Amino acid sequence: MVRPSATGLATAFYRLYLLDSLAAAPARPAAMLATIAGERLPLASGAFGRALQSLLEGGYLVPAPEAAVALTPLGAAERVAERERWRAVIPTILRLVDETGPEPRPATNLAEAPVVEYRTAAVAEAYLDRVLVGALRERVAQARDGGRAFALVLGVADVDASSEATRRAIVHRCIRATLGGASALFGGDASAFRYGDSGVALVLPILGDERRAARTATLLRVRLDELLRTMTSSVRAFGGARWLVRIGNATWTSDLVTTGAVLRIAQDALARDNAERRPAA
Repeated sequence: MVRPSATGLATAFYRLYLLDSLAAAPARPAAMLATIAGERLPLASGAFGRALQSLLEGGYLVPAPEAAVALTPLGAAERVAERERWRAVIPTILRLVDETGPEPRPATNLAEAPVVEYRTAAVAEAYLDRVLVGALRERVAQARDGGRAFALVLGVADVDASSEATRRAIVHRCIRATLGGASALFGGDASAFRYGDSGVALVLPILGDERRAARTATLLRVRLDELLRTMTSSVRAFGGARWLVRIGNATWTSDLVTTGAVLRIAQDALARDNAERRPAA
């Protein structure tokens, strides 16, 4: 007999628990484990350590003062993704364990099955609405209350590969490497977020340098292009892929009173860069 605690179920659950618990504030792992132990779940406590280690190694969590751990911007995006996965799975689980009596299972209609469109605006909006916009809203509020002005830099890697799976693999590696090294490359005060299906967003304060947004945009373009060039030349499966890196940026001023205004300026710059760099038909 295979117990749930001996499978990946426990680790998957504790990943969700850690990401969700740390969304409010940093906390000590021991305290979180003691709290969830009170629920008396049939899951091995050893999976908690495995989940914690995997999140730290993946860059989703970072050590914090007083033996605590904190959520990174990459972790905030992963929290959203994990919640969506569990939300999709739970209705099926409830049906499987329902003991009120067997009910006829609805026939699967393949014609009506939802098709995942990885390159549609809906995917981008999911990240924008739940992660990036929330961070921008907080920065705008702080700036209007006398805090520092800030800049928003958007970078998108449009990749054309032999298959959709290859394209997604290239984009995922590129974005993960950029997010993971954001502090070292763009400064410790820069916050990095995933932007849509194939992009990165950087939010960084203006520290007496009005051209920081433009300089960071150039640095982000070079970084994305370097990563793509290295991957396509060193990984055989990625050979032959073509790409185009688009960049846009905006700097907050007192005239920009809403989060949407800052975002639209950066998106407009992204669109102009796209029009300038794409070859004419």
